[in-house]
Amino acid sequence: MKSQEVQLPDLLIDEPASVRLDDRVHRFTLTERILHWWVVATFCAALLTGLAIGDEAESGPLLRTHIIAVVLIGVGVIVTLIFGNTMAVLTSVRDLFIFNRTDITCLKMTLTPVGHKNSRVPWGKFNVGQKLLAWSLLGALSALIVTGLNSWNSGGDAAGPHSAAVIVCLVLLSSHVFMAIVNPSTRPALPGMVVGHVRRSWAEHHHSGWLENQDAHRP
Repeated sequence: MKSQEVQLPDLLIDEPASVRLDDRVHRFTLTERILHWWVVATFCAALLTGLAIGDEAESGPLLRTHIIAVVLIGVGVIVTLIFGNTMAVLTSVRDLFIFNRTDITCLKMTLTPVGHKNSRVPWGKFNVGQKLLAWSLLGALSALIVTGLNSWNSGGDAAGPHSAAVIVCLVLLSSHVFMAIVNPSTRPALPGMVVGHVRRSWAEHHHSGWLENQDAHRP
């Protein structure tokens, strides 16, 4: 009996035209993917309208659109937690924001390759770099909201800190986009956030600790 094969979309970067089901591993649920792209869309809308407004925080359609986009970020989070796979989202949030002993061990193996040259670093679902970026983005987003409210209440007289927060956010987002789309070693992770699966070979190399845990809980 021939092994079952599936044709994957062209948007799966670095994926061969035909991949066996056994060569892929589930990484993100539909709820997690919808929430991710919802935040991306609403945040980009807020960012673009904010840039269009500039330092002029006067009332108008553009400002209202900007505020609505910011509010919709939170609305999307609440809706997905209520109607989606809440446990999957909370588990990923925990894995993304909490540092543990495994992170420390993996970081030591990465920084001191002596004795670990041929060893595979057993990163979990997210590595230290991803966690640091997540915390940085959370801090930048919080700063955007606080400075934005302050700028709005002052009629635009306190727009300086808000502009600085926007710049920081743009730098962080640019690094995230670079790692997701451009960097050859990390861009194979993108299909995980698009269709939910990544190549097993990539997971074994970059997140072997997480993959072992996934296999251990496989039915």
